[in-house]
Amino acid sequence: MASNLSSAGISFNTLPGTLKLSLTLSNWNFSSPSNTLHIHLSLTVQPSVTNISQSTSGNITTFTLLSSNILKTTINMLHLGIADNASAVPVAIFLNASSSSSAGAGNSSVLDLELVIPSFSSSFHYDPDFSVTFLGGAAGGTNGGDGGGSNLLPLLALIALIIPVTFVLLAVVVCVFLVWQQRRRAKGLQESVNL
Repeated sequence: MASNLSSAGISFNTLPGTLKLSLTLSNWNFSSPSNTLHIHLSLTVQPSVTNISQSTSGNITTFTLLSSNILKTTINMLHLGIADNASAVPVAIFLNASSSSSAGAGNSSVLDLELVIPSFSSSFHYDPDFSVTFLGGAAGGTNGGDGGGSNLLPLLALIALIIPVTFVLLAVVVCVFLVWQQRRRAKGLQESVNL
């Protein structure tokens, strides 16, 4: 479900299917003003990314990764984090394509998302988000990345229906088998008693 969240004084919207990642560093003295902490997140995207776009609005940079006409991954990175539970400080963000691979199960891209965090005395909190949208037609979707217009939605709905029905049928088969076994044992015991 879409919602509106806030971190480091920045309000932002999240799309349905958003994966929230909160990063909190604590009990670590990193207070020299010359210190910067570089955090690298390795992102593997399959199928491989065919287009990367970047836009900035206020204190949020949005990276949009398109994988052919199949998948759209959106990464919202805030320009601010909370240092020492008190002050909002700037965070530098870089996204670099580090490699592409066609081996194994299919094509994939490996991206390096780098966060450069300034000095802090005891703790640092940062709150980005990631969302994935399945696309059906033209790259980029039709409703601003909310999954609308996707030809894959009926397939996903069918899969969501088939899985519970399969488990119900499996439960019925197991119950019938257990009842049949129990009756067979009871009949065998009855015949042995009659002898």
